[in-house]
Amino acid sequence: MRKLYVSLISFVFLTFFLPILAYPYSDAEVDCLMAIPAPNIDGIVNEKEWGEGIYLSKSVTLPGEKDYNGFGNCYTPDLIDDEEDCSGTLHFLWDKNALYLAAKITDDDLYFGGASTWENDCTEWRWNPDEAADLLYIGIWITPELGNGDPAWMIKNDGAGGAGIADVTEDLPSLKVTMHDDGYEWELKIPADSDVLVGLDLEVGNMVGFTVSIGENDENGADYSMPAWSLNPDTWEWNEDFWGVMNFSGEILAVDPSVKLAWTWGSIK
Repeated sequence: MRKLYVSLISFVFLTFFLPILAYPYSDAEVDCLMAIPAPNIDGIVNEKEWGEGIYLSKSVTLPGEKDYNGFGNCYTPDLIDDEEDCSGTLHFLWDKNALYLAAKITDDDLYFGGASTWENDCTEWRWNPDEAADLLYIGIWITPELGNGDPAWMIKNDGAGGAGIADVTEDLPSLKVTMHDDGYEWELKIPADSDVLVGLDLEVGNMVGFTVSIGENDENGADYSMPAWSLNPDTWEWNEDFWGVMNFSGEILAVDPSVKLAWTWGSIK
């Protein structure tokens, strides 16, 4: 009888408490759909290849704004005047071979004079594969121009044998960029066996901590702000208690014969 009692308590604990312990993130959740076929990496982002994506701007990341999504944030929002100053749509897709990322950014004050990716206009992506509220995460910072004018990324993966952080300007995976007077867009394919993805298992049903943001530098790089999806709303820290969750979905991003999306990616639940 005692054994049955202990087993019952264990069952109740596992049923009600382990999910909380496993995912200590906010209620923000997003599905990353399968890319079949994979998007054409040509530097031109279009919805028929990428789906809806997640849109970020002051209006959707600041409490009190009419379009506030309920869990976003904007660091130093006073440095962003309006949607033309810093906003954009960010996309993710996956298949067994690769993770696909894309961004289409509107920015009327582009800056690429910084020594590092995050000191330039950029986009910032973070995943936490270990399902814990800690600082051990995969980070990718992508800028369309760095130094000699080439696109570049900075990477962080604490689970990849101490890979640390480094700016990379050569031998990037497939990355294509298109510049505009009022912003830029880019597409990127990261092979599943890339060092930066160590620990991030691309499997149906895998759920990982996640957040993404748009980095904005103005006035010769002196100021820095970012609208973000599920960032710590109170302090400038990447506390994963405030992150959302990304689900690697088995649903396929498909396009019907009339070129309308049969499935769309990126709707916030």
